[in-house]
Amino acid sequence: MREAQKKLEEAQREGAVQKQEEAIRELEEAKSELEKILRQLREEEIERMLAMLEARFRKMLLMQREVYEGTVRLDKVPQPDRTHEHEIEAGRLSSREGEIVLDADRALVLLKEDGTAVAFPEAVAQARDDMQQVVERLARDNVGEITQGIELDIIAALEEMIEALQKAREDLENRRQQQNPPPGEPQDPPLVDTLAELKMIRALQMRVNTRTQRYSKLIQGEQAENAELREALERLAEKQQRVFEITRDLELGKNK
Repeated sequence: MREAQKKLEEAQREGAVQKQEEAIRELEEAKSELEKILRQLREEEIERMLAMLEARFRKMLLMQREVYEGTVRLDKVPQPDRTHEHEIEAGRLSSREGEIVLDADRALVLLKEDGTAVAFPEAVAQARDDMQQVVERLARDNVGEITQGIELDIIAALEEMIEALQKAREDLENRRQQQNPPPGEPQDPPLVDTLAELKMIRALQMRVNTRTQRYSKLIQGEQAENAELREALERLAEKQQRVFEITRDLELGKNK
């Protein structure tokens, strides 16, 4: 590009139109080549990040299933029959869940540094919030229906995110096999496309709906009198608000 720019300046001084046109063509070719290189670098960066995130989420999913199975196992023991050993086991499960929270934090850092997605980081953030709830509930030896329901939601969220990452890797490979990017495709592609973001928003909304139905069955009368259930409903309302906000952010193009 420097050589082409130098030729263009010389041609302008000499008033040589033909040399000017030749230099401009060289500049355009150099620009096109640079864009191609930058795109390749971005695709390589995306591939590394997608692979890293998928591996992390698979590890988290395995750990979360273990915690869920342990929670169910403890809940099968009638309350009067529970001993100090059961409390210790609940505390161990709480610590294990805390390790999953740390992995979620690391994944969030990667997604926020990339900055090209809005729904995906929100899905991770909401799952991370649920994980923290599980940490606190297990620490109180609370292994009942609400705790297990939250754990099942975390498992579903992780499975959905792994599926989305797999699809994103397949799409990336298909793009890389093409000689030229499709018309209208950005030179700096996002981590996941808009369709994947919309699917993630739909999944978030479906989880809100599912949890609403689950909690409604626990409510006796017109209002939730149980303090624990009221807190759970308040958190659910916050999740619904965040789904609205990220939908608006995606519409406004805040991921670009």
